[in-house]
Amino acid sequence: MKKILVLLLFLTACSKIDISTSYKGQESVYFIYNINDVYSGGIDSITYTFVDKASTVTQDTVWLPVRIAGNTTTYDRAIKLAVVANQTTALPNTQYKLLDYNMPGNAFATRLGVVLLRDASLQDTSATLTLGLQPSADFPVLMKDTLMGDGAFYNRNQVRIIFNDRLIKPGNWDTYLVIFFGTYSETKLRFIASVLGVSTFPSSGPNALGYPTLQYYQNTVRNALLEYNANHAALTDENGNPVVIP
Repeated sequence: MKKILVLLLFLTACSKIDISTSYKGQESVYFIYNINDVYSGGIDSITYTFVDKASTVTQDTVWLPVRIAGNTTTYDRAIKLAVVANQTTALPNTQYKLLDYNMPGNAFATRLGVVLLRDASLQDTSATLTLGLQPSADFPVLMKDTLMGDGAFYNRNQVRIIFNDRLIKPGNWDTYLVIFFGTYSETKLRFIASVLGVSTFPSSGPNALGYPTLQYYQNTVRNALLEYNANHAALTDENGNPVVIP
């Protein structure tokens, strides 16, 4: 009986203890990295190209996922994102635009949009845009770098976007793709990419394209070229030769 009484007193005392599960440290915000990127070595870099986009596409948005360490609030909180100048070659308002950023109320995560602009200079060289999260009134501290299983530290506060509008001649063009698309030119490949939404056509490996698929691509591009030439001056390549799909 005495043991039961002692146990009841103990439980009663425990029930009076205020157990709080809320976060006690300072709030912070950090980039979220895909686990596949961690092991591929591209954890803090994003690559993007306009080359597979239609010629009418003049801009696109890259989305950067972020998460908070701390508690949610009922109101929006500002996130400060700044350009790291000494690690950036991209030109503001010519090759990119930043927006206003915030963490929505009652949310632990969101995405920050960075607008990439399809400037003609991207056809000649890639641009690099490095962005870093900065302390703010709502998020006063930065998340520490993370030690991964490979023993390397990865920055949770910085991300690099490398983007261009450049074409690279597929390595199998002269040996295989020439059957379907004819003689190579950059203008031709750019047109093909704008029609199909792809600029590489692997002939081996797990993503290899079979003969029927490439024939379908050939017919699709040929028809698109006929339509283009019917409504514009005939398409010519960078060497002044007419673009022809066999």
